[in-house]
Amino acid sequence: MAVISLNKKARFDYEILETFQAGLSLSGYMVKQIRQKKVHALGLFVVWQNNQLEIIHVGTEAHRENVPLLLKEREVNKIREQIRIQGISCVVLNFKTVGRWLKAEVAIVKGKNKSDKRRTLKEKAITRDMAREGL
Repeated sequence: MAVISLNKKARFDYEILETFQAGLSLSGYMVKQIRQKKVHALGLFVVWQNNQLEIIHVGTEAHRENVPLLLKEREVNKIREQIRIQGISCVVLNFKTVGRWLKAEVAIVKGKNKSDKRRTLKEKAITRDMAREGL
């Protein structure tokens, strides 16, 4: 399982409530772009449209498309109900390979406010300092 593209900002900007591993329904061109690491997970959202969950605007600047997610029906229903709630979103955390398959790790998230982000930075600095002193 190798991570191809990682959304580093997601863990800082959002409080992750639950994660799911989803298959992707891709065209051959998109498979090639993802495997060559030309597609980034930063800023990708999952929406409910066309009676399915889709990641919107995946691709390079020259070619973007919506990618349907392949999930179990109970997972789809859970995500769909959660994203209807005000203040809850679904974002892509990363793209990865599992065996020969391309998967996306998506998460149900709630946005953090500025004080939560400052607290996260402070905790990270404290743990880094403690680790440095321990060496």
